[in-house]
Amino acid sequence: MNSGKNSWELMLISFIALFLELAIIRWLSAEIRIFAYFKNLPLMAAYLGFGIGFLLHEQSDRWFQWFPRFVYYLVLIIGAAAGLGITHVIFVDPRKYFLLGLGFGDHAVQSIPSLVQTIKALLVIVSLFFLVMVTFAALTSKVGALLNKERPLTGYSINVAGSLLGILAFSLVSYLQCPPAVWLALVFCSLFYFYWNHKKPALLYFVASVVFVIFAAAQNPAIWSPYYRVSVVNASSPGSPHETQLYVNYDGFQAIQDLSQEHMGRFPEAVQRAYNRHYNIPYLLSKRKIESVLILGGGAGNDAAAALRNGASRVDVVEIDPVIARLGGQLHPERPYSSIKVNLYIDDARSFLQKTARKYDLVVFATLDSHAAFSSLSSLRLDNFVFTRESIHSAKSKLNPGGGIAINFFAIKPWLSQRHFNTLRGEMGVTPLAYSSLSNEEAIFLAGECFDPRRSLGVTDYQPTTPDFTSWEVESTSDEWPFLFLEKREIPFHYLLPLFIIFALAFIPLRKCQLKARDVNWHLFFMGAAFLLVETKAVTTLALIFGSTWMVNSIVIGAILITILLANLLIGWLSFLGFTFLYSGLFATLIFNFFFSFDTLNHFDWNVRLLGSSAIIAMPIFFAALIFAKSFAAVESPTAALASNLFGGLVGGLLEYLDMWTGLRWLNIVALFLYFMSMVFLFVKMRLTYLTRPELEA
Repeated sequence: MNSGKNSWELMLISFIALFLELAIIRWLSAEIRIFAYFKNLPLMAAYLGFGIGFLLHEQSDRWFQWFPRFVYYLVLIIGAAAGLGITHVIFVDPRKYFLLGLGFGDHAVQSIPSLVQTIKALLVIVSLFFLVMVTFAALTSKVGALLNKERPLTGYSINVAGSLLGILAFSLVSYLQCPPAVWLALVFCSLFYFYWNHKKPALLYFVASVVFVIFAAAQNPAIWSPYYRVSVVNASSPGSPHETQLYVNYDGFQAIQDLSQEHMGRFPEAVQRAYNRHYNIPYLLSKRKIESVLILGGGAGNDAAAALRNGASRVDVVEIDPVIARLGGQLHPERPYSSIKVNLYIDDARSFLQKTARKYDLVVFATLDSHAAFSSLSSLRLDNFVFTRESIHSAKSKLNPGGGIAINFFAIKPWLSQRHFNTLRGEMGVTPLAYSSLSNEEAIFLAGECFDPRRSLGVTDYQPTTPDFTSWEVESTSDEWPFLFLEKREIPFHYLLPLFIIFALAFIPLRKCQLKARDVNWHLFFMGAAFLLVETKAVTTLALIFGSTWMVNSIVIGAILITILLANLLIGWLSFLGFTFLYSGLFATLIFNFFFSFDTLNHFDWNVRLLGSSAIIAMPIFFAALIFAKSFAAVESPTAALASNLFGGLVGGLLEYLDMWTGLRWLNIVALFLYFMSMVFLFVKMRLTYLTRPELEA
């Protein structure tokens, strides 16, 4: 094959693989909710599939022909999930583990699942894991076949460049709010080039997949924001205030309500009490008129409408999802987002707190619980950072003298109420006022000089309460350990169960590939495991500093790939640097990241914070990329080497959950240990091959 053509095809197939990986991960977690709580499972399935696909590169002609059929089956199951009854499946008590769509709302399940439900859930998880795996194995077999025709480092650089384009393209379709049918059409149109000689069967499966997704979407219309699958349902009923219900990923998100006095006055007092809820409470209990309000997590506008009804002259609303904000502007009967007094910011709450210099009489933490990860079974998700000690402290710094903070939340468990209470009390220095609803599990905590508990709550079913706390001390969340929905530092057993089953069953396809321990490049295996942890820590830290928006995350991941490409380019000029020097730099930068507090950068302006934090986080990534490039340039089989690296990444995905127990900072130490193991295996191999491979001098 012409070298230029091979390189072009390798870049195209690499672009397709990364784009499809991102699409499947997002689509699967939206349509089958258990994968939102086990969000690493689709990623781990893709990693395993990529690795197996590289091992199957010699059989790519056969395996690649199976890809259209595999992806068709996957599309059918995901697209028909609601009809198949697998959108909400459980194998744990949903209220214990905060599975939002199951323990609460329309799909509420009040008890521990039966044996049949547990088996069904585990079958869904395991079956889809292996279907995703085999789909990507079939696709990646073609990547491996093309990669092996290039020089190792050249082929790897082309693969990374294609992956970078895949991230950019998926970021673009997310920005444009394109639905899954568009994602699939883009993938299939790009892939059709490779099936030109077998176009009829491939065209049949590709077209059938897209048509089916379009048909399924027409039955249940939704808008795909950069974060959620958003749907609108008219939930009004006779004798009650009109409601428009927003759903995100099939879970109830917010009822858009007209709570104005003119509208609510038409209904009996009992109805008014049930619907007025918490929105007016901070204003009714305030001894002074609240002029300026900051609302974090404004949603569709209920909180902003309450601020306007109670006389606020300036209301700043922060909402991360542009679609939810737009729907609020269009559908809310009180039209709060059209008021000249309201300023709407599409941003992350923590990011806005760090950027704004404005002061407020009241800061409202609206019900910010992430519907993409509202669960103790989730590993790190950035919404958790909104309720940490550092976040409350930042909000306190934005208060005018005599101002206050309000936190709205679901008081599902005593320890969760205690966590919010302790955090607010610790940062505000006063005992919060606590109120809870008599008709549901919502609660509100208030802290600040402006609040007077003797004032009337108005017409609402909220009552003063003494929070039902636990008999033991509950740890407040912090930026170091931000897991709001974990009762204590632990990895929940029910999280480990499906991971253990999948990890055990993963050996079956590996044995079919005749992979033996001696065939694994253990140096690159440990490099892959460590790099996934370093990447996770980098994305988390930078998103915390600059906001957990989809744009920031895309830029960070793209920057990591650019760093890898830069290392591949520079390693030829830096070949005089030995592995001893490179590993020393890697270990030093990891240790520095462990001890360095990024809060020290908050005193500088935005540009200094950007450059400083990016440089500190990028250094271990750059050293690791140089080590990988130097090692990979000398491998005999690029596909076997990358397979080992990806299998290591699979283990890294498992090890990421250690942060539930250790905290985020310790990921650097776990990564350091893994990199140390990679160094040991490298130096042992160098010792054994020194006479025949002098280019591997340390």
